[in-house]
Amino acid sequence: MHRLYLTFDVEDFVNDNSVWILKRILDILKNHDTEGLFFITGHMAEKLQNFPSIIDVLIENQIGYHSSSHSVHPTIFEFTDVEDYRKAYGISLERETAHINPLTGEIEGKGGLLSLKRIFHGKEIKSFRAPGHCWSPPHLEAMRTLGLSFDFSADLGRTPLCFKNVTFYPHPILGQWEGSVLEHRILLLSLMRNEYTVVTIHPSLMVNRHEWDSIFWTSNPKELTSSIPRESTEARQLIRNFELLIRRVRNLEKLGYLHILPRFEAQHKDLESSRVDIKECFSKSMRWAFKQKYTPKFILDHFFRFFRTNTQTPTDWASDLRQDNI
Repeated sequence: MHRLYLTFDVEDFVNDNSVWILKRILDILKNHDTEGLFFITGHMAEKLQNFPSIIDVLIENQIGYHSSSHSVHPTIFEFTDVEDYRKAYGISLERETAHINPLTGEIEGKGGLLSLKRIFHGKEIKSFRAPGHCWSPPHLEAMRTLGLSFDFSADLGRTPLCFKNVTFYPHPILGQWEGSVLEHRILLLSLMRNEYTVVTIHPSLMVNRHEWDSIFWTSNPKELTSSIPRESTEARQLIRNFELLIRRVRNLEKLGYLHILPRFEAQHKDLESSRVDIKECFSKSMRWAFKQKYTPKFILDHFFRFFRTNTQTPTDWASDLRQDNI
């Protein structure tokens, strides 16, 4: 049985039309009796609390976490780029349970994952995707401590693999869906060749021409400015293309060829860390950082530590950090 994960990165808290397109996507999924996996940021969770009707539909799907503030500086690859692995882990715990000021990047009270858990009270949230798939080992271990044991950030193989009590799911074959012939071909080939296929969609790009977070690429902006919206005819066509995708994969599911978004299960197939090309893994994970002209200083060392050592566990660190009131 082939398994297809339809994942959505819900992160655009700047543009109001991002809420409208999210509702449209949810309606399409519901009309076709299909579930999605929605990775939601802390900032977007705070915005969605003003839309209870959307939350009521979202909760019928799988909910994942997409970091507290996504692109606000310091980003994950910046605030974990410290020499002390344990310190990077502690910073991650602190920032991912905090509200981050989107203009200054400073912590302002509780938020992040706590906001997500509050608005989806009673919903189990255990999957994580790093913004730009740019993951950092001490940050990932902090996510595991917070109960997020299924990772959709790394690019470690075409099947789910378990390492240090984290299940790593395959990297997406597509980062956005526009309905082109090439995209259909890529999807079909992946479904034919692989047991697991992950597709990622950014809802805001269906209604806006550019990424909402382009204003953060060089530094935090002085004010939050909206993206340029697509023409209505173009946006409607992209929505139709998305619904066509759902209709087609749903038909394949009815025929017994695939299953859309199976429930998460801890994998018994372990990752052989000795076979991981650590420098290549680091390079893949830092593509988003390199795109932003950032050169990590210590994160490569963190990758070597993560894959090659079995030192004091983060569970022990979390206990120590609580005692230190961090």
